[in-house]
Amino acid sequence: MYAHKEYNQEDLQTYQKHKLNALVLLSLENPAELCRFLGISMFQLNLLINLPVYEHYTIKKKRGGERHIFAPEPQLKQVQKRLNYFLQAYYLWIKPPEVHGFVIKPHYLDSYCNIAANADVHTNKKHVLNIDLKDFFPSISAKRIKTLFSSDYFNYSEEMTLALTFLTTYQAQLPTGSPTSPVLSNFVCLEFDAQLRIFCQENGLQFTRYADDLTFSSDTLISQDIIQHIKQLIKENGFEINERKLRIQSSSRKQTVTGLTVNEKVNVDRKLLKKIRAMLHDLSVNGIDTATQRHFNQIIITTKRQEHFIHRLLGYINFVGQVRGKDDAVYLKFRQGYNAVLNKHTDMS
Repeated sequence: MYAHKEYNQEDLQTYQKHKLNALVLLSLENPAELCRFLGISMFQLNLLINLPVYEHYTIKKKRGGERHIFAPEPQLKQVQKRLNYFLQAYYLWIKPPEVHGFVIKPHYLDSYCNIAANADVHTNKKHVLNIDLKDFFPSISAKRIKTLFSSDYFNYSEEMTLALTFLTTYQAQLPTGSPTSPVLSNFVCLEFDAQLRIFCQENGLQFTRYADDLTFSSDTLISQDIIQHIKQLIKENGFEINERKLRIQSSSRKQTVTGLTVNEKVNVDRKLLKKIRAMLHDLSVNGIDTATQRHFNQIIITTKRQEHFIHRLLGYINFVGQVRGKDDAVYLKFRQGYNAVLNKHTDMS
């Protein structure tokens, strides 16, 4: 757990709230208490457990292939959202410092969990190793979730363990699309993260994990023996490496971690900066219709598509501000350009 420090009144209330939420979750002893906690009847709980309904669809991956999404129906989703809220509060207190993905942002604990913080650990390193875990959520079986809920981390009864396992898994695995899958994957990886941390400490490596992205860095050569040992730890913990995404990057070339460059400092890739400039220029010179058409490579453009373009552009700009800082000159220039174009568009409409 995090050490106590001096908090202001608002931070202290947040600190205590997370602690209380974790204790509330751990105090549940049986399905009846679980029902009261979730705000549903025993009949509804049995329906959600025995007849769960998920919408299945696929989305294309950037580098080819498809990702299978299983989205829970509204009531089950609401139940999972409530569970996630309390699971996140508990995970916060036992979270390893190396983990940066799928974590609530405990700013008041002087800790930031995002891709920038994840990448910052690996700046100015001579060698960076990136490893991606294949089919991360689906590779975590319902059996592992059941083992988790009955372990010392939760110490739930058999009835509670089964109920929570059925509420959070589908087709005997963690479903991609469920609100609880991210935080449960972090719980499952607790021992795995500890093994990697110890191994890295013994071998002079820095290590972070952002969901299924593992990053290792060092000022000395990362040998094949070290890589093979890491691969063995991954295999022993029930995961599989995506060999196509395994990369060793030296400081003589561009080094990236979770999409950010880390050679000298954490920075946004130049390709994204170039894309933002192009989108702003197109929007300013040619208008929303043409800019949207070119961006999505579509002739017929709807109002919804235009809104999608504007929201994406703003998202890119805000991302630059998150990584480089809100006082960064590049971010401020993008923001000013965006506001100017938006005001111009508003005046003309």
